[in-house]
Amino acid sequence: MEEVTLTEMLDARERRVSIQNHLLTRHSLPLICLTLNIPGPVKVFSQIPDAYEEGCRRIRSLLTQHQFPVIDFIETKDKTGYEAFFSVDAKASDIKKAMVSIEDQDRLGRLFDIDVIGENGMKLSREEFGLPPRLCLLCGRPAHECSRSRAHSVPELIEQIQKILNERL
Repeated sequence: MEEVTLTEMLDARERRVSIQNHLLTRHSLPLICLTLNIPGPVKVFSQIPDAYEEGCRRIRSLLTQHQFPVIDFIETKDKTGYEAFFSVDAKASDIKKAMVSIEDQDRLGRLFDIDVIGENGMKLSREEFGLPPRLCLLCGRPAHECSRSRAHSVPELIEQIQKILNERL
């Protein structure tokens, strides 16, 4: 288990934006970007590959179910985390509604961070659809509040994430 530096995380974010821009320019279609919500300096540990693969499987299954064709797919697997990018031939709002159902499906879904980016490059938010914010893994308050205030320690969060992974994988 390798720790990631701030510089490596910033580089990974730049790479993510570059891939997103490449796919948006190439296809002019909405994107789905899957990452995992893993706090702290270690982004990849023993169960992360299986959780990532399950996230991809759920996305592909739901896209097939809705008959939303995947036109392009890129993934990166690095110590900064695993990321999947799907160019999808469907309306961004329809894709977002479908992806929220994966995030809200079960406790494992809570670990998935599934962003939908419209062909205009703008990320669609849950709030735009009148949906409640995602909840904290530990206390049930809105996750962004706990994250911003650092209400919980990284070890507490990682322990909870590992419990979820043990239950589901």
